[in-house]
Amino acid sequence: NDRIYHISNDFNTIYKTLSAKLPEVTKWIENTAKKYNGEFKARLKVLEAAKSKNKFVPAESLSDILGVRLLVNSINEAKVALNGISKSVRLIHIDDFLDDIGRSNKGSEYRAIHAQVLTKDGYTFELQIRLKALEKSTDKSHAIYKQLKWNKDYLTADEIAKLQGEQVKINSELKAGYFKAQKKEFAILKTDNPLDMPIAVGTRIDDVTGERVTLTRTARELFEEEGKDLTMLKRLKDCI
Repeated sequence: NDRIYHISNDFNTIYKTLSAKLPEVTKWIENTAKKYNGEFKARLKVLEAAKSKNKFVPAESLSDILGVRLLVNSINEAKVALNGISKSVRLIHIDDFLDDIGRSNKGSEYRAIHAQVLTKDGYTFELQIRLKALEKSTDKSHAIYKQLKWNKDYLTADEIAKLQGEQVKINSELKAGYFKAQKKEFAILKTDNPLDMPIAVGTRIDDVTGERVTLTRTARELFEEEGKDLTMLKRLKDCI
């Protein structure tokens, strides 16, 4: 059931190829972060750590040898960024944990969007889109997740219990932080009607501040616009 992320299944070929791509990919995520008024990180997985993971996962299924991260201010901005990025590069897989469910069904409150970016020569790298406000807690959560998933056989019962206790605490922080961010965004809406909740459709540069501003439309506006278009098409259908 492992997904195939690379055209090759040879670890050394994959690692060497993605190592060479690091400068280009770093430049790409830097420009992307500027476009969406965010911050960025880029890294190549340490060789020994990648080899260790390769013991459990086929080389062609290693998704995070090369990884980049985009940090944005809000959930809506994260969705806008994902939508925009999907139009400029090919994403072969997306896991959106930046919603009300998150990973709670897996015992975690981890909140982020993961996407796999396909390169022209058949290799991929991982893109994570996260909220700035949740970055520290998300990092802690992921570190514990890796310990419990990959190193559990080498830990004592006490060490496992300690990590699980820390995970419960981090889950609480993530859940509180996420719903705080969500509540803040909903407060801006000033309505409980789903038809009037804004939908991100793009961005623009503010003429005064130079900042990138999210463009939104409500479902009501979109439905009304569609209705007007249909009415006009009916009027023009018999025109020559």
